[in-house]
Amino acid sequence: MRSILLVAVLGVVGILLGGCGGDTIPRVEVQGEVKLDGVPLNGGSVTFIPVGSGPAAGATIENGHYAITEDKGPSPGEYRVEIRSPKPTGKQVVGTDGVTLEEQFEEAVPAQYNIKSELKATLASGQKNQVDFDLKK
Repeated sequence: MRSILLVAVLGVVGILLGGCGGDTIPRVEVQGEVKLDGVPLNGGSVTFIPVGSGPAAGATIENGHYAITEDKGPSPGEYRVEIRSPKPTGKQVVGTDGVTLEEQFEEAVPAQYNIKSELKATLASGQKNQVDFDLKK
């Protein structure tokens, strides 16, 4: 009885470990600089959304720079890019619970760079993907 139980436990462990190999999606590293009217964007996010298939990927923007490591990066290919940078307005609004007050934010980056993004990027494997953006208000 013990040998049957041991074989069953080892079989389950083998199946679980066999599925832990990580994804097999090819990914690339991407980094760059983001400026708004010539000034490095301090705070925000950049998101690479695939035009075809593949994973989306994103990073925070700090002092005008962003970086996505290969293990979390997008696949090689064509991407639509969204850049956002919400800034506090100095006003407070009623929160979703209808009781508490929350800081109000507005988007500092024009809509053509985020929700209506016209930004595109092509990412390639086997090379450094440096993608810079110089946005205008």
